[in-house]
Amino acid sequence: IILIRNHQQFITDYAIAPRLTVSNLSADILDQANLGNTIVVLVSKTVRTAFQLDRIFEIYGADKDLFVFDHIGPDAPFDDLDLVLNSLNDNKPDGLIAIGGGSIIDAGKALSVAFEGISYVDLFYGKAQMPDSKIPLLAVPTTAGTGAELSFGAIIYDRKHKKKGGLRGPILQPNAVIIDSRLHNTCPFKLKAEVGFDCLTHAVETYISKKSNPIVRMQSVSCIQTIFQNLIPACEDQDIKAMEKVAISSALMGINLAFSSTCLPHRIQYVIGPHTGTSHAQGLIALYRGWLWHLQELNMPEWSCLADDLNTSPQKFLQKVHNLKTRLDIDYTLSDLGVSYEELGNIASKVTGTLNLDPSYKDKSSIINILEKSY
Repeated sequence: IILIRNHQQFITDYAIAPRLTVSNLSADILDQANLGNTIVVLVSKTVRTAFQLDRIFEIYGADKDLFVFDHIGPDAPFDDLDLVLNSLNDNKPDGLIAIGGGSIIDAGKALSVAFEGISYVDLFYGKAQMPDSKIPLLAVPTTAGTGAELSFGAIIYDRKHKKKGGLRGPILQPNAVIIDSRLHNTCPFKLKAEVGFDCLTHAVETYISKKSNPIVRMQSVSCIQTIFQNLIPACEDQDIKAMEKVAISSALMGINLAFSSTCLPHRIQYVIGPHTGTSHAQGLIALYRGWLWHLQELNMPEWSCLADDLNTSPQKFLQKVHNLKTRLDIDYTLSDLGVSYEELGNIASKVTGTLNLDPSYKDKSSIINILEKSY
């Protein structure tokens, strides 16, 4: 899709490339991905047990060499990735399947290039360039929120140096995606609520970001409306239709992340998560308390435009976000996550990344303001 405004091209090559299938997971559906004969499977241990996936793997792998791993931890730590690489003795598989939340899918992305002989550690620390090829990757998300199944990034964690960061590039996008809302619906209530809020943050931030564009903004508005209408019934009533709508919105936000960017809450969370041992979504929930008020305080035009597109006012949008968190019992503060007030300055000094893509960012004082309002 190429858009033209005032005779000037301002966005090119906007494409949803992977095949996206909405279907119950089965051996036949996996086989349609045509991944080859030697396949690495990364899977959530909980989902593997709850859905008896070993039976699917047995049928699917009857004529293949299947290597199944269910050990990947939160944020895809380096040592968890190394266990997969070392277990195959540096042999290159034909394809990868990642069945799980964002950490498992991000692990699959990192390994998809690592199996091509590129050091993911060197990529992480900027000592190598992202390659032009990878082994094929099929993503099957089991949480609706991260958007990892269609984004161009992979968040991984150097546990030794306590550094969380990302690999980024179009090559990391999975080659195919399967959405099975039954897998999402088995999430515990609190996890479903938290990652659903993560989906909302992707919609808001990709809209606000300086990298945004009209297609991103339209998808953001649709996603926000979907979350407000469907996340509560998906959590409280286990409504499978509502869950499917949230899951599809999450996938589309992966596309938004590919062509726009997140803002200050994500940059700050990358520091808070390892510091407190809390999840990505929990950190974002707490930081949204401060960031949205920060936008309101500055009367950002992007913030007003978002409210206009949602046919509401900035104040009423703030209230709707607060009501959603309260109803789902996830209205966390930084204090709830274990951050002390005295630590805020130190946390702010460690925040890095493309901070200027957030139009509300001025300098370190912007981060301090958000942290204080989130405390």
